[in-house]
Amino acid sequence: MAFKLPAQLATPGKLHHHCQFTITSSFIPLSWRSTLSPEPLLSLSTSFPSEKCNGKQLVTRSAIGTAEATGAVNLGPGTPVRPTTILVVGSTGTLGRQIVRRALDEGYDVRCLVRPRPAPADFLRDWGATVVNADLSKPETIPATMVGVHTVIDCATGRPEEPIKTVDWEGKVALIQCAKAMGIQKYVFYSIHNCDKHPEVPLMEIKYCTEKFLQDSGLTHVIIRLCGFMQGLIGQYAVPILEEKSVWGTDAPTRIAYMDTQDIARLTLVALRNEKCNGKLLTFAGPRAWTTQEVITLCERLAGQDANVTTVPVSVLKIHSPVDSVF
Repeated sequence: MAFKLPAQLATPGKLHHHCQFTITSSFIPLSWRSTLSPEPLLSLSTSFPSEKCNGKQLVTRSAIGTAEATGAVNLGPGTPVRPTTILVVGSTGTLGRQIVRRALDEGYDVRCLVRPRPAPADFLRDWGATVVNADLSKPETIPATMVGVHTVIDCATGRPEEPIKTVDWEGKVALIQCAKAMGIQKYVFYSIHNCDKHPEVPLMEIKYCTEKFLQDSGLTHVIIRLCGFMQGLIGQYAVPILEEKSVWGTDAPTRIAYMDTQDIARLTLVALRNEKCNGKLLTFAGPRAWTTQEVITLCERLAGQDANVTTVPVSVLKIHSPVDSVF
């Protein structure tokens, strides 16, 4: 099945191969909750560069309607906001919580966007952050969370049970559009290392096209590509080996330079303060790159027992590793 951009966002004959996703039959074709408008309410061009992905102006009416109803949208010069005021999207995740913790420690005024639900976000309040409820799959809930915010740090990703397009594609488009409309001064987006080289992996393909979408939005931005999280290895390998469960392995020489999410958070705030990073595409990587077999061998040594390894083709690991090891 071909996984394509909506027809209204693709110029015939110019669609770059990186904006056509080759995926398994279990995925559903993209269908953005958006519409073309001859007089867009958003002063935002969503067209991709001609050599990559072409498109036309896009407007998410539900998001704009809510913003207008609350009087929050001001496309002209408004009241300056403090540069230390940030909104962290995906703040309960593996990386997001470290961003929140580090930013609070460094004196930032942190607002956390979380889906409406009880207890799981309580620890963020305990740390001193402000928690606001919104859902990227419901664009009309987003604008109010950005009032008085200077910087958006986007480290959100969809839940495993959700269609990949819901948050990582449609939700991010709505988030970027709202950031533009609300006058956000800087937008930090996390992507995946080498996402431009693996169009066969749906999440990596979406990350690449989202990079292009953000670059063409007019927002001051920093894009950070990540290789993988050290923390992700705990659930993927360490715990299953300790519990004598099967783990995936491969003999392929592919290496991943995993990083601790605390280091990623620290470097993110360094990049945030450095004006020279504006508009840049950065890659964060650990000091050593590991093969899957090396990770398994290390876990075996630390656990004092052999792993039950199921060898799978490297193509399968490519599909799952970006989801399991990043975000």
